[in-house]
Amino acid sequence: MRSDVENRSGSGVDLRAHPRTPTKRKAYLVDGRKAWKCSLIDIADGGARIALANIDLPQEGAFLVDSIAKKIHLTRVVWRSQKEAGLQFVESDTLDGPAGGKDGAVTIATRFAWRLNAA
Repeated sequence: MRSDVENRSGSGVDLRAHPRTPTKRKAYLVDGRKAWKCSLIDIADGGARIALANIDLPQEGAFLVDSIAKKIHLTRVVWRSQKEAGLQFVESDTLDGPAGGKDGAVTIATRFAWRLNAA
């Protein structure tokens, strides 16, 4: 089970750097040549909370492809429970076109990784 202690003061005030916006939309998590559909629960400029089922998500280096917002994010897991995970966005970019399902998400993530490594 996760704890919100690091995100809240004693008064219950949210201490996150960026306010969260609730959402219900699908996205793709990409790790190497594998992609999984996940659900965005809430999102902010600096991260997101996702619902996931039986995904062996790496602590660092996975990409979140959000085709609705036309964004891709290199992520770091900051907390995890059995059904959800909190992701911090390490690097982000705008998508050029549609994600095209799992295969498209893998292609987009691969290109983004190349650009990050070239920089």
